[in-house]
Amino acid sequence: MIARKLILPMLAALMLGACAQVPPTLLKEAAPMTMSAGTYRPHTLDEYPELTPDEIGRRMLKLIDSLKSFDELSLERVREVTRLPLYDIPETTSHGFGMHLPASGWRYVFAYYNNPKSPDLKNISYNFINKNEAADMAPVCTMDYDAYVTALKGMGFQEREDMAQYETYPTLPPRLNERTGLLETPPPKFRRLPVYFFTRKSVVVQITRWREADAPDEKLRHACVQSIAVR
Repeated sequence: MIARKLILPMLAALMLGACAQVPPTLLKEAAPMTMSAGTYRPHTLDEYPELTPDEIGRRMLKLIDSLKSFDELSLERVREVTRLPLYDIPETTSHGFGMHLPASGWRYVFAYYNNPKSPDLKNISYNFINKNEAADMAPVCTMDYDAYVTALKGMGFQEREDMAQYETYPTLPPRLNERTGLLETPPPKFRRLPVYFFTRKSVVVQITRWREADAPDEKLRHACVQSIAVR
């Protein structure tokens, strides 16, 4: 899956540490910050109270909008636009910044990946991670899926349904057709994966959508963002 190829090279290491523009309601001017280097580790809001899940999301959107082509994506551009204190992650030839919300168990990680040996995998990503797969996403869903999509379309991105991904349901065992006397295998069934693509020229944005929680129904139907990446 393309989604996993984009984020897995850096995500494993991070877990070890564990309109022509965006609408004004989604975008705030990023405050200048001292760029950091050293060993990656998750931080908390006590250290960076301004770097909430939605604030980093706004900085991600600002970075996306700044890219007129994918070739402009570089570590220097990422630092300049996001103003995030990125830490070196040498084992994945990437740079990242992560936050931890101890009360809910959620972590949110911004990362830039660029391995000279695999230039086709260069990307930026913003991921929401919780060891509890059934965890309520409310603490990291202040900006939900619809908010990101509205921002991207306002920048001129188009949703690409032709890039949708599907997986096959397990097929049922062959059954005897009593009329013909032959064994027949039921046709396969397909399920759309919750991965959505948006493009503007050579810039491809990929969003993985996830439900806010399993219950009640309004949270089950409310779409949050599990990850957003640019490749």
